[in-house]
Amino acid sequence: MRLGFLTRYSEEIVEFAGTDESFECLEINGPPDEWIGKSAKVKSSRSRAKELLEENELSIASFLYMNFPRIDISGRELSKQLNLLEEVMDTSKEMDVGVLTGAGPMGYDPSVSLEENVERYQKVYTRAAKVAEDHGVRIAFENWPGAGPFAEGANLTVTPEAWGLMFEAVPSKQIGLEFDPSHLLWQWIDPFAAYDEFFDRVYVLHAKDTEIFEDRVKRSGVFSKGWWRYRLPGFAKFDWHRLFAMAHERGFEDAVIIEHEDPVFDDDRRLEGFHRCGRFLKGCILD
Repeated sequence: MRLGFLTRYSEEIVEFAGTDESFECLEINGPPDEWIGKSAKVKSSRSRAKELLEENELSIASFLYMNFPRIDISGRELSKQLNLLEEVMDTSKEMDVGVLTGAGPMGYDPSVSLEENVERYQKVYTRAAKVAEDHGVRIAFENWPGAGPFAEGANLTVTPEAWGLMFEAVPSKQIGLEFDPSHLLWQWIDPFAAYDEFFDRVYVLHAKDTEIFEDRVKRSGVFSKGWWRYRLPGFAKFDWHRLFAMAHERGFEDAVIIEHEDPVFDDDRRLEGFHRCGRFLKGCILD
């Protein structure tokens, strides 16, 4: 397993990661616009980035892509989004990046059943899977519920129930998960059972925890606000040793990516948060 973190690309952040012994890779938010295309300027920008990454003994494990085709589109709009996906996958190949990650696919319609939403997904992602297969780039959806599980226009990839229906509808192994236990914890879904069921579709592990304030939820209930918050691993209660042991036993050899949404280590403490979390996770990951 390679440990890294999610970040926007900059020379400064590459140099920071390169000097921290915990990190071997990055998940880049993008790819940056200056890496997309075929012009001499674009090629030069990609080349410089590759050189800097190599100098710092880092690789790009994945690109976070924010524009996966929605499940509520068709016709010209779908063709347009698939063309954009192809362009980003071309860049991924140029940068030796084999995985596109991100929350999605969006466009959930709560006025119809989960099964009907999956039927819409099937129509769109049978085509998207073919694009991924043609380019040799995998899609790994993050199980982010957004403002609320299965809200208007929101993410389909929220629960293990939905994952099973999705993988049955579009069986291509080019589509899988960026597995994030933090989003399961506040839904009261067992992350270990979910991982055990779908481990062969986990292409990236997102390292983020959720802190539950049990006194608040007992008094105000789950429909109130403020009874949970995201934390960096090492600062809440999730059993990362257990998850990585399961991953090791099942042959997981891909990237573990810290997603930093911890309000305690925000702003001028952000890099400190990455450093401390990296040290903690290195002690949990089995060599």
